[in-house]
Amino acid sequence: MTEFTMSMDPKWHHAIEFGDKRATTRLKRKCEVADYFMLNGRKYVVTRILGLPLWDAARFYEYEGFRTRDEYIDAIRSYYPDVDDGTKVYIHFFTEVRE
Repeated sequence: MTEFTMSMDPKWHHAIEFGDKRATTRLKRKCEVADYFMLNGRKYVVTRILGLPLWDAARFYEYEGFRTRDEYIDAIRSYYPDVDDGTKVYIHFFTEVRE
């Protein structure tokens, strides 16, 4: 288990802390399963990583804290404007470690 840096838009901090956001989508794989990151003094461990084309990754929109698939896709494209439906993205699923 290795600590890594997972930058996160501050607007998501509340959703992560309350368990509404349990995944984050990136263009690159950021770590390995069982690695962890810290956010506001809390520890989160990565439990699963999937590499999928965006159109398929969108089925996990609720884990990302979105209400709809379209909201998820719009958000991903706002962060990564060059992404199209076939672009491979990596969904990093995580959970808080309560020690």
